[in-house]
Amino acid sequence: MSADTKIDTAAGGYFSIPDGLGFPVNKTIFTPEKFSDEQKMAAETAGKFIEKEVAPKIAEIDGQKGDYGLTVGLLKKVAELGFLGTDVPEEYGGAGCDFITAMLVSEILGMGGSWAVSWAAHSGIGTHPLLFFGTKEQKKKYLVKLVSGEWVGAFAATEPEAGTDLYGAKTKATLSGDGKFYILNGSKTFISNSGFANLFTVLAKVDGDPKKSACFLVERGSPGFTIGKEENKMGICGSSTCPLNLENVKVPVENLLGEPGKGIHIIFNTLNLGRLKLGAMTVGPSKHVITEAVQYALERKQFAMPIAQFGLIKEKLAGMVVGAWMTESAVYRTAALIEEKLKATDLDNPAETLEALREYEIECSILKVAGSEMFWHIADENVQLHGGYGYIKDYAAERYQRDSRINRIFEGTNEINRLTVVLNLLDRAGKGRLPLAKAGAALAGQLEETSGEELPDEPLALQAELVNSVKKMFFVAGGRVLEKFPAKEKILVEQEILGRLSNMLSLIYIAESGLLRAKETGGEIPEAIVGLYVQNAALEAEKLAKEVLAFLEEGDMLKSYLGRIKRLGRTLANNLADPVTLQRKIADNLIEKKKYFL
Repeated sequence: MSADTKIDTAAGGYFSIPDGLGFPVNKTIFTPEKFSDEQKMAAETAGKFIEKEVAPKIAEIDGQKGDYGLTVGLLKKVAELGFLGTDVPEEYGGAGCDFITAMLVSEILGMGGSWAVSWAAHSGIGTHPLLFFGTKEQKKKYLVKLVSGEWVGAFAATEPEAGTDLYGAKTKATLSGDGKFYILNGSKTFISNSGFANLFTVLAKVDGDPKKSACFLVERGSPGFTIGKEENKMGICGSSTCPLNLENVKVPVENLLGEPGKGIHIIFNTLNLGRLKLGAMTVGPSKHVITEAVQYALERKQFAMPIAQFGLIKEKLAGMVVGAWMTESAVYRTAALIEEKLKATDLDNPAETLEALREYEIECSILKVAGSEMFWHIADENVQLHGGYGYIKDYAAERYQRDSRINRIFEGTNEINRLTVVLNLLDRAGKGRLPLAKAGAALAGQLEETSGEELPDEPLALQAELVNSVKKMFFVAGGRVLEKFPAKEKILVEQEILGRLSNMLSLIYIAESGLLRAKETGGEIPEAIVGLYVQNAALEAEKLAKEVLAFLEEGDMLKSYLGRIKRLGRTLANNLADPVTLQRKIADNLIEKKKYFL
């Protein structure tokens, strides 16, 4: 693309810049290979804790039946290692680590089954509202207790009639006549840690006004604040999930978090980080399941040979490795971007903090969806690989499958996160931060004129070109959507189209993240992984773009747009790689190492 088609936009999140519109991929990103010695030490310490303290007790944790003494005891133990406040400043008793370290600890502790859910609900969404939006007085009073394990935190936003739709929450807060208390009335449901939490961050509307949403720090035992019975869940059986009821609960005004009108924003931006940490918490268990899968495949014999030698089993093992490695690449790329943003932010300024956390909302939602669906797929393939034994509760494969299912519902359903991804991006485009329609129009002319260029003779050159082609497909399809639906409220009803655009964005971000990582690290296996993922991503993206355009256009106009997408797909059509050989190469290395090895 000629230089005059490049459009400068506001700096910020990855998707606020139209990079990749014909420009070479040459960015440097943070990768797991760059972990510092201190970060590796934190991961090793967390791993030993899971291995010695949690893993031997998984069955006991899952069978607690409402008595959570074991879970709380383990939370106190992990607090001694600094892992209830990994990213909390030392002045409040935290470890004061950077955000990347906090993400790495999340990945490792994510292997702790349903105990990991209790840990994450406490140290993430149960602590972050206070950490990022609390006053110094609130932090001194409560944050120190949360970080030490003396108290446990919980996050109470979901309501019976307002699940993902937090704007529809009905819990009401009314200021008392003497101005000393807010009186809360309402109910919450599906609240993690509620059976044993001491401090709850509760979302409510001041005077029932939707424009005055607010968050309140509510202590367990407050008069009128009652906790219902435990839910009988499909998975994560050792975690606590109860409804809450608030009937004339008096909350001191000094327990208001932030200010009225900002509550919904505090919740959403807390969820942003929660979504990203959930992405990390799917990576650790995925690696663990892959290790168990390959070891079982080497032990299990059929037709007088280990099933690991069967081609269809190798295909499964390779797919599992590709999913984990590519997701991991995007997770730590994003963690480093957020770390950089937080370093440049005055975290004592709530408004500035909100803007900083909002910047990477798209990437966080992408990784929540991608990570949860990747882990579900890996757990499902593991059950299939175990055959009938995978369906038996005596084998861990059955628990991995049940426990992984909730991740697609946690932190906002995957459906709402898909909408969040694309609506956020379209909103940026509408505000001029991303020239989506203009870029799509510029591409139209370019595609009519060019006949393709020779690829440079270097590793991953094809994959880099394919990633750029997929970006161009998105700008063609997404730009046309903006032209057809300039008013946001009109495109909102076309959720199937938004979902397809969101899936394209996810493919782009994860494909490029793995590509850039492989370019930096080199190696036959990373290149094979990226080759497989990017080729599949390009095939899927072309299909999605055509489906979007088929919805928008008809007749000669549709033929014209489909022709543009076809021209963008020429690189792949002319350079299709052999996936079977790549899969075997990855699987054979996994089998040789007998564990996840990257």
